Amino acid sequence: MNGLVKNLESVFKPVVNPIITKLLKPVREAQKLPGILIKKFQELLKAILGTRETSLRHYVLIGQYYVSKRLLLFISLALLVLIYFIFIRPPATLNKWLGRIPVLQENTPKTTAFSGKAKIVDEQRSSRYVGDLADGLYTGQGKLYGSQGALLYEGEFDKGQKNGNGTLNDEQGRLLYKGQFVGDAYNGQGTLYAPDQKVAYIGEFQNGLFGGAGKLFYPNGALQYEGAFNAGRYSGAGKLFDAKGTLLYEGEFAAGEYNGTGKLFTSQGILLYDGQFKNGRFSGEGSEFYDNGLLKYKGFFAAGMYNGEGTAFSAKGTSLYKGSFLNGAYQGAGEAMDETGKLVYKGDFKNGAYDGVGTLFDADGAPLLKTFFAGGTVHLQGFIGLSSKKLEDLLGKPGEVTMLGQPDPLGLPATSDGAAAGGATGSAGGGSAAAGGFAAGAANAAAGIGAAGAAGTAAAGAPTAQPAAGASAAGTPGASTAQPASGADASALAANTETAKLLLSYPNYQMSFNVETTPMNPKEAIVTTVTLWGSKPLSLIQPVVETFADPAKPNAAGYHILELKQPSLAGGYTNSYYKDDFLFTLTHRSNGNAVTQLEIIPIKP
Repeated sequence: MNGLVKNLESVFKPVVNPIITKLLKPVREAQKLPGILIKKFQELLKAILGTRETSLRHYVLIGQYYVSKRLLLFISLALLVLIYFIFIRPPATLNKWLGRIPVLQENTPKTTAFSGKAKIVDEQRSSRYVGDLADGLYTGQGKLYGSQGALLYEGEFDKGQKNGNGTLNDEQGRLLYKGQFVGDAYNGQGTLYAPDQKVAYIGEFQNGLFGGAGKLFYPNGALQYEGAFNAGRYSGAGKLFDAKGTLLYEGEFAAGEYNGTGKLFTSQGILLYDGQFKNGRFSGEGSEFYDNGLLKYKGFFAAGMYNGEGTAFSAKGTSLYKGSFLNGAYQGAGEAMDETGKLVYKGDFKNGAYDGVGTLFDADGAPLLKTFFAGGTVHLQGFIGLSSKKLEDLLGKPGEVTMLGQPDPLGLPATSDGAAAGGATGSAGGGSAAAGGFAAGAANAAAGIGAAGAAGTAAAGAPTAQPAAGASAAGTPGASTAQPASGADASALAANTETAKLLLSYPNYQMSFNVETTPMNPKEAIVTTVTLWGSKPLSLIQPVVETFADPAKPNAAGYHILELKQPSLAGGYTNSYYKDDFLFTLTHRSNGNAVTQLEIIPIKP
């Protein structure tokens, strides 16, 4: 291979070398040109300087005077030297004395070590910075330029960072910010501008974000928010406006949302809510208002809904409900009023409806019915299976207690004062048969001792005790006749208490209850039958039970027809219905459709 190369060189070299020499000759001559010119110039200077003025050809006519060419040359050389040392390579002392700043190229050792005022340029000699330097770092007043020559920043620097008052522009030279800086970031009082040069924010900054007191503006220039900021978001006391300038909220903020105490307004500027907030929603104690300015609700909120104790009002300002709420609905104990503010119900609620134990009131404010409710409707069957003690806890002591289902004992003569030896009907004072210790009370009643104690007496001339209304309709035997009994018979009756039955009457509520013990629990009675005879509460219940669109199908409330128009022992007729596991019997008068009694018994034991 090497031999081949040598052979090629030997063939082409004699031919190529003369051509290359001729082509490179002008280049070599051009390289010699500066030296030749300098040499010629030196010779010219020597000739001029070494020649004395002996004729007019050594002078130049300037105006009316002849000036020596040699003098002009001296002056020109002196000017060139001055130009060089003043404008091209001036010494630092001269620059300082003339107030001129040196020009330094960025990222060079000389620049990084320089202290004082200077102009820093890039490799294309474009200005990058003009101002004070300390060990090559921007310090003091200065101007910073972009790659396109636009002024980016003018203001104060410290250790290479924007520090102090200054003005910041974008690459097109448009004003972005004017104010205070710390560590190259907005810090302190300043003004932020939108691209159209309108003020976007004016106030305090922290680490480049809104922090402290300030004002934020919409693009149209209208005030959007005025108040405290933290980390760029609303935080603290402030006011929020819409783009038209209407106040929307005034109060406390946290993390950009309503948090704390504040007032919320509609887009028309009407007060909507005044109270506490959490994460932008009503939470805590507060008041909500209608558009007409009247109070809508006052109480407690959670997650934007009514939760806890509160009062709801109508658009006319009257109270509609006072009590407990859950997720915006009536829940727990409360009172419901009509549109005029009159009390219509007091008791338990669930999901906005009457549910639990409650009392209905009539138009005069008097108690109409106290019972169980379910889903907003009367639920009298809720008494079934209730213990006599719980019944007493709900309704109080019964007004009258009657022993049921006992055989007629032999009579005893009346005492000299006309009182019977014993009474089958106990007074309301003791109520011992309805409360705890039911067996003892039942035994006392059977032995002829009044429920109020030994002092209880029956009225003279009334040897028989009639059962309360509804006893016979309930399917239970009538009360025992108050005849005297021998001691042996009374003892036998007192011992027979495991299946004792009583009728507990509550005239104030126009209700009565059949209660009886069981062999499993002989000391506690359980409600087995409910009877209601009040005309006003019956007028509320009758339409719910007896209104049918199709008799062959259950009605809207779930009742089924069992039998209709059955003759009643007390006169009139009865209609029977069933729902779930309960039988409902309504007794009607012979004439008209008025109901005189409702009896409820369980279908299944």
